[in-house]
Amino acid sequence: MDAGSQADLTATDWQRLSALFDELADLPTGEREAQLAALQPPELVARLRRMLASLPDDDATVLVGPTGFNTQLAHALNNATEHTSRPAEPGDRLGAWCLAELLGEGGMGQVWRAERADGLYQGEAAIKLLRDDLAGPGLAARFARERALLGRLTHPGIARLLDAGEQDGRAFLVLEYVAGRTLSEHVREMGLGLVERVKLLIEVARAVEHAHAQLIVHRDLKPSNVMVEDVRPSLAGTRAVPRGDAAALGSGPAGGYAGQTKLLDFGIAGLLDDSGQQADSQLTQISGRRLTPAYAAPEQIAGGPIGVATDIYSLGVMLYELASGRLPFGQRGASRTAMEHAVLHGEALRITRTVGLGETHTAGTDAGPGRPADVTRAAGDLEAVAAKALRKDPAERYASVAGFIDDLQCWLAQRPVSVRAEDWRHRTHLWFRRNAALALGGSLVLAALSVGLGVSLWQRDEAQAAARQSEEVTRYLTELLASANPDKHGGHIPTIFEVLEKSRVNLQQRFAGDDLTYIRVLDVLVVTYSDMNRHDIAIPLAKELIAVNARHWGDDAEPTLIARLRLARIYTALGSPLEVIALCEPMLPAFAAARPGTLLEDEYESMLYQLIVSYAGVARIDDALATHAKAWPLVQKIYKPSDYEYVYYNNYMYQLRLAEGKLLEAEQTIASTRPSWATAPAHRARFVQRQRMHLWTMQARLGRPEGSVENAHALIKDIDALMGPGNSSSQRMRGDLARHFVELGQYAEAVQVYAEQERGLPAEAAEHPTLRLPRESAALLARALAQPERAAEWLPKARRVADELASSPDISGPPRVEASLAVARVGLRLGDLALARGALAPLLDLQAQPWLQPHAQLRSRIAQLQGELARANGRRDAGVAELRQRVQLLDSLQQPQGLPHWRAQLDLAASLIGTPEAAAALQRADALRPDWLQSHPLDTLRAELGRGQWRPQWGGQL
Repeated sequence: MDAGSQADLTATDWQRLSALFDELADLPTGEREAQLAALQPPELVARLRRMLASLPDDDATVLVGPTGFNTQLAHALNNATEHTSRPAEPGDRLGAWCLAELLGEGGMGQVWRAERADGLYQGEAAIKLLRDDLAGPGLAARFARERALLGRLTHPGIARLLDAGEQDGRAFLVLEYVAGRTLSEHVREMGLGLVERVKLLIEVARAVEHAHAQLIVHRDLKPSNVMVEDVRPSLAGTRAVPRGDAAALGSGPAGGYAGQTKLLDFGIAGLLDDSGQQADSQLTQISGRRLTPAYAAPEQIAGGPIGVATDIYSLGVMLYELASGRLPFGQRGASRTAMEHAVLHGEALRITRTVGLGETHTAGTDAGPGRPADVTRAAGDLEAVAAKALRKDPAERYASVAGFIDDLQCWLAQRPVSVRAEDWRHRTHLWFRRNAALALGGSLVLAALSVGLGVSLWQRDEAQAAARQSEEVTRYLTELLASANPDKHGGHIPTIFEVLEKSRVNLQQRFAGDDLTYIRVLDVLVVTYSDMNRHDIAIPLAKELIAVNARHWGDDAEPTLIARLRLARIYTALGSPLEVIALCEPMLPAFAAARPGTLLEDEYESMLYQLIVSYAGVARIDDALATHAKAWPLVQKIYKPSDYEYVYYNNYMYQLRLAEGKLLEAEQTIASTRPSWATAPAHRARFVQRQRMHLWTMQARLGRPEGSVENAHALIKDIDALMGPGNSSSQRMRGDLARHFVELGQYAEAVQVYAEQERGLPAEAAEHPTLRLPRESAALLARALAQPERAAEWLPKARRVADELASSPDISGPPRVEASLAVARVGLRLGDLALARGALAPLLDLQAQPWLQPHAQLRSRIAQLQGELARANGRRDAGVAELRQRVQLLDSLQQPQGLPHWRAQLDLAASLIGTPEAAAALQRADALRPDWLQSHPLDTLRAELGRGQWRPQWGGQL
């Protein structure tokens, strides 16, 4: 079409003609004429016929780029009409591939699923087959260019080109086969929340970034050109984000896996010159303007230059659609002309303002992604990111895909995005430009504008406050990073911990009077110190975060409640269930009644998880079961049985079964998660290791072959390989192994493991008492049992631990009881009865610790030590009564407790020697001895009892 004829057209006519030309240019002559006959008005059809007449004949050959495949393609096209070519069918052989199933059909031809047929290996591929019945010059050129472009792209997020060739007049490309669903289908069917959707889009953007680095612009980015591989499905909703590391009691991720994206269809991609613009104008002429109006940038529709900004715009459309369920411009299913007009002249609503409008749906593959349940999370920063990418002027968009990705990652990390203030200014400018005429109206209009001005000023103040916060946080982070300069540390490169500690000193003074910025910094520091296992620092920071939120927002405001939940997660990780219960129980009504889409509603499920584990930890079994009854329906609603998070819920049930004393059910529950380990996503690997730890603990306790020492060391090695030396998980596993050795009476081996644990501890000095004191007391007990002759060395350390326990308010519940029992056993073993009495005394006051009353397992151990203390003091009747209570408490559990049960019964039988009850007690001890136990130091005692060579020494020890 010449310039003169184009100049006679209006913009709307030109848009329609251009779109129709693109649609008809690739059709065979017969189909093209049929389409033309149905068009109106006649003037438009006449112009369109003149434009189409300039195209070469169908059998013309167009060569693009280097020879090779292009020459083969030209040969195939030239010879396609020389013989009768039947349509492709399943079973047809193309090179080493055999066509298996037709996947789709479009303007360039057909796409088949194919299988490797030459026997070298088994594999599947997608074969794009250029249809010889439609093989016009434009298609041939695009087909050849797609092969050339894909050959330059090697990225895990882009479907790879595996082969290309020509056979029997058919040109074909062999592409990586992606089994899965389109991006829209995946997020809609999986019910993904906003966080997981943004993570998927970042994967797509990284693939686009790679293409741009190879000087290739895609030009047709849209959800249907993105496949999500059919691997482990993800969870739904924003619960995809792990909620803290509650490793000590088995709390796990409420997060999920969103799949691996693959970018497809570079058939109309263009090459870029050094300036980032499309270099060869002939490419546009050859490729045509085949575009999808809903996702096409304004410059594409208007026929302007195409560059990286074009793909950035399309990514912005995808972000908007994933976040809102709607297109930013036009209605899904609208005509091409209407859609192009909307893109050129419309303005997008803010994402959160689409909530009340309903979603637009059409049937089939264009049904859209659906609106995420937590769409309100897009308010503010994410809306600003989408608005920046959707600017009409390419120069006003992100300068590169990297900038777009950076802002999305900032949003995920809850850090300031780069465009928030800019977005406010841009929207304010547009508002005044659209409404400038109103300023000339009468007094009523002036009054309305005054109200609008007041709102705008308020928005400006809000935006400026947000900008100030961002600037302050940025300045703080800049200074923080600058402080890591080795020159400021005498040439020493400081650790992250050292840098953070230096900045923490004046934190409160620095942000005095700026609560909002202080809250943002505190929140980041609480998470960071928790992840570093420095709970001694994270706890006071978390308490400060609660106080500042309460001062600024109020005690019952959402930010304050979320801050309290963050502290509860720290206590869950520390194994301090009483603190978790004290924090979470008062908040339950607010979380349960939260409005959909709010943070409280999102976090309700996480709170229930923590309460199940915490109630189990203090033997409040009925409360744990009632909480399970609330949580399990949510799990079934949110996740599918194939989701990793659905299976991971068994970790919480494992803790509950363990608290009930149902060892076999606990083992079965955690073992049922084993099939999910191999298919769990990479970012859930540490939770898989936690499941392995739980299973080993149960198998060791039940004497299974899998609970071997060798398997324990292999597991520790795997955890260290995944998380690095000195991590809390492998240290916890070493502690479990050492305690197992103590149960087996292999005290020297336990001492060796505790020594390994201490050598692997982080270099930073003071750990929180809740972690340190139980570990130190358990290690001291192993050493006292293994080497009682070194009492002068062990007793002062035991007394120090006892004093610290008495003065450490943050250690409570089961961890405090465990540490006190270990100190008491050290005192008994080494003859310091005063130390033993002092350690036991706080555990005997059930009025001060009412939670201990129903805890049969801990109370039985307390009774055991009371009996041993009475025996050491020569009080036979009191000792037998306590040892009898120990056995009765274990009997009250629903299943035998293995080694502890046998040891308790044997101790009671030995204490009853010389009484009529002794024989029956000894017989029952024999029945309780685990079949798997090969040998134990107490076997010597049993042999002496059988030979009548042993008598209880009241005033001594067994």
